[in-house]
Amino acid sequence: MTTQAETKVWSYPKSSTYLRTHDGEQIYATERGTGRIAVVVVHGFTGGHRHGSHAKLLGWFEKFFRVIAIDQRGHGNSSGFCTLSHHEVMDVDAAVKWARELGAEKVVTIGFSLGASSVLRHAALCNTTTRTKFDEGIVVEHKPDAVIIIGGVAQWWYRGSRKMRFLHALVKFRLGQIFLRRYAKVTIGPNTWPAEDAENRHLLQPLDPCDSASVIAPTALLIIAGSEDDYFLDNHGHRLFEAATKNKNHNAEFWFEEGMGHAEAATTQGLVERMSTWVVRTIN
Repeated sequence: MTTQAETKVWSYPKSSTYLRTHDGEQIYATERGTGRIAVVVVHGFTGGHRHGSHAKLLGWFEKFFRVIAIDQRGHGNSSGFCTLSHHEVMDVDAAVKWARELGAEKVVTIGFSLGASSVLRHAALCNTTTRTKFDEGIVVEHKPDAVIIIGGVAQWWYRGSRKMRFLHALVKFRLGQIFLRRYAKVTIGPNTWPAEDAENRHLLQPLDPCDSASVIAPTALLIIAGSEDDYFLDNHGHRLFEAATKNKNHNAEFWFEEGMGHAEAATTQGLVERMSTWVVRTIN
């Protein structure tokens, strides 16, 4: 059994840089570890390099892989505005490119919560030339070899939990945005999304998570959801997996973790070890 002392693995980068995205943002990125397989770890909303739970995860992954971590736009040391996984796909793309430049033969993207939507959409957009109106300006060119999402949402504008209703209020209103910038160090900028009540919104909005899951094949996909996730209720993981398996060429797997909460804070060293085993088994 893993002891409390063994779980306290803090990781420090051996190099850091700023990656330029296709739309000109400067994304803070760090590198840890070595190896022919790289994992690009993408944090949840308000997360990033400043958070202890994030640093701990990077240390656990470093035991197995070269680790690339980024602050998504509008977070931490990166430039730009948070667009809630709309333009963040270009941050992921820049990180995958850097991982390959550093010598990685295989690259796996791993996203938590907000980051889950970012890596899922990134891989899906790499696999399809079809664009909704609000994705027409998105350019992604560096396809991952596999994707893992932990605590991801299945639909946009989800308000089915108390925490998501509160989060929507913070993001939507000016006072909430000021609070996020001052206390969470997250900058929300001009709205890049269609109106929620827009006619035919589904045809306009950024490619949504379930649609992304349905076109991600043949890229391997692991979906992880916790039974005690208090952000995304209503079986979001099951819905994403169902969408993925509608594609006859799918290579998707679903782990429903009993007793697990939400995203990074609920991810244990044991789960990281199991994910790492899945990565090696899947892409080798």
